[in-house]
Amino acid sequence: MPPNLNIYCLTRRRDAETVNIFLDRYVDRPHSEDREGVALMVRKLDAPSDSDGVQDYEWEHAPTLTHAVQRGLDYPRRSFALYLKPKRPEIAGAVLGFTSDDQLVLGLSVDDESERPENLERAKELLSGLAEEFNGHHGLILVEEPPPHSEDVFQRKADDSHALCLYSCVWRRET
Repeated sequence: MPPNLNIYCLTRRRDAETVNIFLDRYVDRPHSEDREGVALMVRKLDAPSDSDGVQDYEWEHAPTLTHAVQRGLDYPRRSFALYLKPKRPEIAGAVLGFTSDDQLVLGLSVDDESERPENLERAKELLSGLAEEFNGHHGLILVEEPPPHSEDVFQRKADDSHALCLYSCVWRRET
């Protein structure tokens, strides 16, 4: 299995409408709805923002995608990611991430077989499309990395000359 380029778009639109549009466009909902046996790895409310160890998480039961999405929209806001089956064959995976700072990460993965330059260009096009459609304000393309759990982590991954960060961008948007 080749490595994937993980495309992450951060938006301040953490609401049911945004989530449902993303799911309808990119996720095979019938094959993603049943999550029985898959627990949510939820970031603890008191976890330090600069830490990401296993001790910073707890497990929660979420039997369906509908239940998990509602959990992501509930208060207090919690941080976790859902890995979902994509609708489109050219996309290897879809990710919906709820951040600890009340934002939403919309993610897509594409195969990076042979690490060809056109793979990164296609990933940039997908990121740009997500940002345009969902009013994204920060984007990353990472190699085999989970979605960042906050805007601060987005920025750190972009700034740290992180070996697995291939591309980062910021869009100036009205809030």
